[in-house]
Amino acid sequence: MGELELIRRIRETVGDPGAGTRIGIGDDAAVLEAPGGLQVFTCDAFVEGVHFRRDFAPLRDIGAKCVVATLSDVAAMGGFPAQATVALCVPPDLAETDVIELYGGILETAVRYGAEIVGGDIVSSVEGLVISMALLGVVARARVVTRRGAVLGDAVVVTGSLGASAAGLAALLEGLPDAPGIVDAQRRHLMPEPRLTEAQALMDVATPHAMIDVSDGLSSDVMHIADESRVGISLVERDIPVAPSARVVAERLGRDPVDMALCSGEEFELLVTLPQSEVERAAEHLSAVTGTRLTRIGEVVDEASGCMLLRGDGASAPLARGGYEHLAGIK
Repeated sequence: MGELELIRRIRETVGDPGAGTRIGIGDDAAVLEAPGGLQVFTCDAFVEGVHFRRDFAPLRDIGAKCVVATLSDVAAMGGFPAQATVALCVPPDLAETDVIELYGGILETAVRYGAEIVGGDIVSSVEGLVISMALLGVVARARVVTRRGAVLGDAVVVTGSLGASAAGLAALLEGLPDAPGIVDAQRRHLMPEPRLTEAQALMDVATPHAMIDVSDGLSSDVMHIADESRVGISLVERDIPVAPSARVVAERLGRDPVDMALCSGEEFELLVTLPQSEVERAAEHLSAVTGTRLTRIGEVVDEASGCMLLRGDGASAPLARGGYEHLAGIK
């Protein structure tokens, strides 16, 4: 496989530049016409054996999931995706047709959600596939929503349900047989969706003070908001919306489904703080417009109280940071 020929094929696959892009794939850099207003810019790297396994999913689905993860960051800031670049580190065992299949999933998902691939890079890898994406987004409103705006007394809400991604990964690792619930969990892990529409619908009728996508796990992402906003957050265990498929897998593996929901990364749901008075209206609107549930799971408290979990028996315990820590082994 030749690098230049592969780039030519990718360029043909992507097609001509769209509106707002003067020059796309083929030069040293893309040339964009910057729109008025604020822009958001994010990047992500995905490493084989850490973020994905080729024996668990076809390359097309792996590419699609990488795009979803990057889109989710833009959704969490209240933005719309615009232009993206993709860099691939290709191992020796990947054929040209494999790369095109991977890129097909990237392109299909990007187009579906309104992102245009405008460039990137391809290099060889000694071992393992690495995918890196950078995404530029635009914010049509007067402000972006960050992690640092939570206000004392805010309600803490989350979209959808939690735990299915971790359950799906556990089911794949344990080789659980296909069955209702187990298949759903695996699908949620391998083929998640970004909450772009939900973020915009929420902002149409409410005033989110802080927002983050649940990519590191609910407990860790709650702490991210608390740390950045200098507040405490109290969660109510019984109110956490545990995915039915997570309960199925947890039962099969003898695990606590709530703990699974607290630690499950790559959920890509939105964790939001907003005024208590806006919760009901926001939930009704989100359900009507997107079909997605919005659930109140706690409230913002003073910083001295820390991050706590109110258990079903009425006792409170410090919220433990969960999810995957990439640099845990580095000293």
